[in-house]
Amino acid sequence: MSIDSSAYTRPDIFADEIERLFAGRMYLCSVHELPEVDSYLAIHLGGASITVRHTTEGLRAFDNVCLHRCALIDPEGCGKRPFRCRYHAWSYAADGALHAAPLVEVDDLARRALQTYPLTVVGEHVFIGLSGQAPAVDKMAYAMSEAGIPLTNPEPFHRGELLQQCNWKLLVENNIESYHLSFVHAQSFIPAGFVSKSDYAWEHDAYTCWSHCEPTEATSKTARLQRLSRQSRHEFGHIFVFPNLFLTATNQMVGFRSYVLPLTPDRTLFKWELFELPALLALPTPVREQIRAESIRFTEASLQEDKPMVEACQLGLSSRHAFIQLRAPDARIQRFHDYYAEQMRHAEK
Repeated sequence: MSIDSSAYTRPDIFADEIERLFAGRMYLCSVHELPEVDSYLAIHLGGASITVRHTTEGLRAFDNVCLHRCALIDPEGCGKRPFRCRYHAWSYAADGALHAAPLVEVDDLARRALQTYPLTVVGEHVFIGLSGQAPAVDKMAYAMSEAGIPLTNPEPFHRGELLQQCNWKLLVENNIESYHLSFVHAQSFIPAGFVSKSDYAWEHDAYTCWSHCEPTEATSKTARLQRLSRQSRHEFGHIFVFPNLFLTATNQMVGFRSYVLPLTPDRTLFKWELFELPALLALPTPVREQIRAESIRFTEASLQEDKPMVEACQLGLSSRHAFIQLRAPDARIQRFHDYYAEQMRHAEK
């Protein structure tokens, strides 16, 4: 059974998804985005404003709303600044307790600590549990191993983001299927040897799925790649952690971390980072620079090729006659739809 087409457009369903799905387990950032004490990442999602900060006691997540007159403590986005409201300089300690409030007797206040949220860190990946429960991601380390991605990796060499005029689920679906490669990716996947008929296999547990794609014999470049590095193979490994994180490894050389942040039923922010895997790190600097540059070009080309397709789907799903029909090549999407339905029903109980 497919997700009903109205779930891609209705504001009430979107609000339920934020409350029921993203509140339980949401990828928020990599540790590289919070490199030192007083680094922060602040976002607004649904009815919550959250800041994740690198404190003297490690990474912590808090409500990003000052206990005085509800100004945002940290401006949205990333940066480095003291844990202090910009409006009247109320400041907070590493545990979220109010530290100082100029011209005010702190002991007289009814609330003297910010709401906190549990974090789970897997390698360098930071997940938040807005429901108050620590996010479960126990299969992620295994999936990363299967995809050839180490738990920890160097600082990304490229970051980017793209605002998409579509529902977040369309970006998930586009990322977890290879059916469209031959029809959409003339500037990226096809020249790289990956097409709709490539050898594709996938597995899953409850909320994580991982896949492995190899080119056909006619398009395989493994022999050429192994002249560069014996560790490299012509392949594409992919991981999806429900609801919003994707990880890929291309040819065992370049890692790609991306995630979606749902803004409205028809607007989603897609963010990504590229990082070097061990096989690439072992190569001479000029070769590394060339492969990094090509991976940036490949990524930006493939995202621009996908953008009009997912946005066209959003428009189509708004039609009164929209009707989704998943078939055999869409098996991984069907699994996503099934798990989505399970979690939405579970949250209703």
